[in-house]
Amino acid sequence: MRTTLTAAVLSLAALTIVLGSALASGPPSRTPDAKAVPLLGTAKISLLQGINQAQAHNGRVIEAKFELDDSGALSLSVYAAKGFDVFKEVSGPPTTSSWKPSADVIKAREDLVNSTFDLTILQESSIDLATAVQRALAKQKGIAYWAIPTLHGKQPAIGVYIRSGDGKSHHLFIPVS
Repeated sequence: MRTTLTAAVLSLAALTIVLGSALASGPPSRTPDAKAVPLLGTAKISLLQGINQAQAHNGRVIEAKFELDDSGALSLSVYAAKGFDVFKEVSGPPTTSSWKPSADVIKAREDLVNSTFDLTILQESSIDLATAVQRALAKQKGIAYWAIPTLHGKQPAIGVYIRSGDGKSHHLFIPVS
């Protein structure tokens, strides 16, 4: 009971600090990799499949996206957290029927700030990233290629980008409560 209460107080304190800072200066500024969008048709693994696979082995998924890797090839990157202690980037090419990502511990300061923001929003959320992607795809058919906790106005949400069949990108905000 005492451990649960302490965890709840610490989560609320972290949420207050992160959201207070985000409301004052805005959430971390991140946008999808536009160069990856034309390559989405080559992916054999969906964003949702990547989220589910990464979550089964690496902890709670806090962000997922298709992007180009250092060589310019399409990559599926899923970010996971085990509490506020360990954040991982799980990434690899999604162009084969079996996704075999590598997992690297996140150490760069900017990435740690972004991951802390993401986890803080999701800890206070009634849904997870996979549910947000499912809800977005129910509203807009297509290929989900980016899902990230954010603020929509002053309200916490999960932003999901979807490329529809006509090639247009759609940005949906899924409320977290």
